[in-house]
Amino acid sequence: MRWSADATALGMAFVLETRPDGSRRFVFAGPRCLGVNGVEAETIMADASVFFDMILPEHRAAYAAAEAEALAELQPFDIEVAMRHVDGEVRWRRIAALLRRQPDGAVFWDGLQIDVTDRREMAAELREQRRRLEVAVEATGLGFWEWEIGAGKVSWSDRNRMLFGLGPDDPVSVERYLELVHPEDVEQVRAAFLAARDRPQGGVYSLEHRIVTPQGEVRWVLAHGDIANDASGAPRLAVGTSLDITARKLAEERRTLLMGELAHRSKNGIAILMAIVSQTARGAESVEHFEQLIMARLQAMAASQDLVTASGGGPVGLGDVIGTALAPFGRTRIDLDPAIGEVIIPGEMAPGMGLLLHEMATNAVKYGALSNNLGRVDIALDPAAEDRAAFTWREANGPPVASPRQPGFGTRLLQLALRPQGGEVGFAFEPAGFHARVEFPTVR
Repeated sequence: MRWSADATALGMAFVLETRPDGSRRFVFAGPRCLGVNGVEAETIMADASVFFDMILPEHRAAYAAAEAEALAELQPFDIEVAMRHVDGEVRWRRIAALLRRQPDGAVFWDGLQIDVTDRREMAAELREQRRRLEVAVEATGLGFWEWEIGAGKVSWSDRNRMLFGLGPDDPVSVERYLELVHPEDVEQVRAAFLAARDRPQGGVYSLEHRIVTPQGEVRWVLAHGDIANDASGAPRLAVGTSLDITARKLAEERRTLLMGELAHRSKNGIAILMAIVSQTARGAESVEHFEQLIMARLQAMAASQDLVTASGGGPVGLGDVIGTALAPFGRTRIDLDPAIGEVIIPGEMAPGMGLLLHEMATNAVKYGALSNNLGRVDIALDPAAEDRAAFTWREANGPPVASPRQPGFGTRLLQLALRPQGGEVGFAFEPAGFHARVEFPTVR
């Protein structure tokens, strides 16, 4: 080993003798000592402390501990430390030795000292490049992962760990990854990987799947992977990225739900519109009368729909719907319970509620309490079951009221206006005045 180290300029070969009393000396130091350490071999053979004093102070404790451990078991010694030359330059050295115990208790260390500075700097540069790559990748919101398939070694970036709900020290493996994949998506993930792996030169795959974090949160992940095979076609390395797409998937689900709700509302609206047109036409005395009736009813629905549009399709206040629907009739003889202002109804109910109120007000103007100068209408909140509300419509001081001989469109409209949304309307044509009770679901 001595001659081969010198011949290849690999490093400095040495033989160190340590004794039970703690003393040590170099029995041999190769000619490369000057080139490696900046001092002659004779110098460190005369005084071993010259060599050991070159070790930086902050590395001496680790060196001493490794030396004691090797001595205790006579096991191979191998350590990397930073050493300072006599000219002040700091270089990294790897010092390795095999130990031989002598009959007198001394131990010979047959060793080699080599310069590993360039290797360490290259490794540090590679780590820095990897760090920069991970930072660049994660700046886009991507988590980075790598799987050395043959060795079974898996590495995840900090972002990837966060995405899957793992901490910086939690172990990661292929098995752990599959445990975090949503049970319903495991086979889809496995099939995508196998399809890419089984291509002769390896291949890429991309899929969206769900995960369940250790905290129980369900997230959507867009996974990309690239598998490299070796010359024999066996998978060697897989690298890829993970992107949290939960927000996008939720938006897609909301959009799908909204489109379904829009279709449902449109269907109900068209059905009501068709009924209004059909029934209004039957009761109209002329084209002009038909136009007047149909426009009034459609405007009542449109005005209530405007409230829904202004709320972004969300819930609306019952007081706002009542105010909008009754505005054309004047409010001087309509008494509204202030408690009604606290009631919130689903947005899809607003057009039907507006149409219902318009119809009752129209009837009051034509036949009921608002057809003379003395009558009044009282709208008051009424007790109802949980998650529902009700109000009453009472007319007083109008002309005597008689029940219609047969139900007309107005009567049928009162019964059907809120039924698609779970509302109910009960009414009576009492001699003292028309009375109705309207019950419906509310929004908290």
